[in-house]
Amino acid sequence: MDVEQPGRHRSHEDAPPAHWPAKTRRLIDEIRQLCREWLSEPLRVCLGDFDRALHEHAASTSSHLDQQRYQATRQRLVLERRAFEERFIDCIDHLLLQLGTRPTGAPAPPMHLSLSLLDPLEHEMTAALDQLVARSAARGGPLLVELSYRLAVLVGTPPLESEAMPLGPQAMAKAFRDSSAALGLPAAHHLLLLQAVEGKLIQGLAPLHEMVNNHLAAAGILPRLRAFPVPRTPRQPRRKSAPPAPIAEAAAVSRAATGLPELLARQREPRPVSGHARFANAADLQAALAAPQLRQRGAHAEASLVRHPQRLREALVDQLNAGEPIDAVPVMPAPEADDALELIARLFDTLHRQLPPVASAHALLDRVQLPMLRAAVADGGFFEQREHPARRLLERLLGASRDWLDGTDHSLLAPLEELLARLDREFPAPSLYSELDAELDRQVAQLQRRAQVAERRHVESMQGRERLEQARQRATELLAGLLAKATPRAALRSLLEHAWSDVLALTLLRHGEHSETFARRLVITDQLLGRLPPGNLETLQTEVESGLQQIGMHGEEATQVAQRLIGAGAVLQDADGPGLTGLAMRLKQRRALAEPAAVAEPRSATFSAEALRLHQRLSQHAGGWFEFIEADGGRTRRKLAWYSTRAARGLFVTCQGQRAEEMSLGELAQAIAAGKVRELPAANESDLDRAWRTLADNLRQASLTPGARS
Repeated sequence: MDVEQPGRHRSHEDAPPAHWPAKTRRLIDEIRQLCREWLSEPLRVCLGDFDRALHEHAASTSSHLDQQRYQATRQRLVLERRAFEERFIDCIDHLLLQLGTRPTGAPAPPMHLSLSLLDPLEHEMTAALDQLVARSAARGGPLLVELSYRLAVLVGTPPLESEAMPLGPQAMAKAFRDSSAALGLPAAHHLLLLQAVEGKLIQGLAPLHEMVNNHLAAAGILPRLRAFPVPRTPRQPRRKSAPPAPIAEAAAVSRAATGLPELLARQREPRPVSGHARFANAADLQAALAAPQLRQRGAHAEASLVRHPQRLREALVDQLNAGEPIDAVPVMPAPEADDALELIARLFDTLHRQLPPVASAHALLDRVQLPMLRAAVADGGFFEQREHPARRLLERLLGASRDWLDGTDHSLLAPLEELLARLDREFPAPSLYSELDAELDRQVAQLQRRAQVAERRHVESMQGRERLEQARQRATELLAGLLAKATPRAALRSLLEHAWSDVLALTLLRHGEHSETFARRLVITDQLLGRLPPGNLETLQTEVESGLQQIGMHGEEATQVAQRLIGAGAVLQDADGPGLTGLAMRLKQRRALAEPAAVAEPRSATFSAEALRLHQRLSQHAGGWFEFIEADGGRTRRKLAWYSTRAARGLFVTCQGQRAEEMSLGELAQAIAAGKVRELPAANESDLDRAWRTLADNLRQASLTPGARS
């Protein structure tokens, strides 16, 4: 099968229209080639981010079916990624060739009118694409305006707008819809792909617009054109019908992540600024936020500075004006910086309130608040892009502090300190956050592998204990049947029940009930009981000693017990003797100390209806997370690493894979009923997403409440 190479025309239909002037055809061909070359790299990065997102969701989900779905999508992506890139680029290429023409036939309905009440995926994707187009168009700026005029002049049409603009956000959204439709992804996976494309491509179109503008200007197309932004009159938001509940839930975080500055502006009156003051430029503001003096003030008074926007703003103003003459014009943060400062302060305050009262987690929050403020001031997309590199780094830091900073393993502390030091000293840039995020991901992955090994070790220990208990019960049953037929004296019975029964259990566990080895041990049992001739006593002595040594008896003790067993069965059946009785008592006491407490089989009648439902759920799928509430109000997360359907008991481990609690079904059900333990739902949103949604809800509620302005 022939594969189309980027930039290669497949037929004469891909050439510019013949009625265009030669210069127009040449420039359009050059722009097409520039776009093909430029789009290849961000599309490759987008698909890489999409693959990582699928991997992270597969690792975090507790559902085996969801894991299979994520892995299936990853495998499909390997096969289809080249075709997806080509379809996307071909769509943009086709739009460039259609410049200045109107579509034939009936006009296509607007995207928001093509919904179907019977197709929630179409509804959800259309809403997400509409939001994407609106956000990207709002940030398009002068470069997109200049490009629309230059392309219009090139093909002799009025200035291009909306869907007629082949390199605008609507064109990119159309290319995404057309190229992703063939993948046949589930709804949740489709949204993950859209988020990756938005974060790495559609929100970063400015370099492409600048490159094409420069190319056209250099070719003499409006070389002196400059567009200037005009203040926009805010529009009242349109009332929209509420989407179905599952769709609203899936898009809740996306809605909460947008419009925070607007919600804040509705809530409060603008701050008065002195008429002779001036606003700090971006460089001065970043220098002040990165100044060691500001960090030191925060380090000495965390609770009074970084968690309070007014005090932090005052410290920032002092830093901006440090070293200036007393009669100099005062320098103030611009309104956008003020908004970013307050939103960051409120976001981190929300995080402080929702995180467990663990000192390390709260200390880390205070440590990264100024670096995140620098990121928000440098890029307003911090408040709008859920996949913003700085937000992804913050989300991973929160997860690391929750799971890895309060255990016995402190190997993350040194890499984390180096990461925070780089955040302090280096300029806020997406490349920095992506690099630090990748490094932290690598460190956490190592800890996760160690935790998985530790957890597996504990699970295998519990499984071994349960198999041994089953083998002991079966061996006890078989031995009881043999004893009932022989009616030995009390001392011999005790020796068999407290020493030889362990030999039978271990043999059954290792070789199975129908093995020749286990059959031979049953024959030996009958020989010891006198039901079969002992045969060669030396051979019998050796076999009994070997079995006793396998259960941990030392050579001399095994020899002594073997001699008593053979002697009691073959010679001394008429008298127990004080030595035989004392030996039996010692074996009984040692076994009681060595073996764990026996676990009775569950009896459904003793369990409540809620406990039975819990048992049914855990029997089908263990591995869920539970939150344990301590007496002092502290909260710790524990994973149910293993659950025995036979004994109705579970083993909980810490995030580091260390053994925590072992609880019976009844104990767990009682703790849940008493509010001491709660089962955590599947991780639909992270700590940061939840804080973002809470902040947006609070701002929205405050903006609707009379007298809420501050």
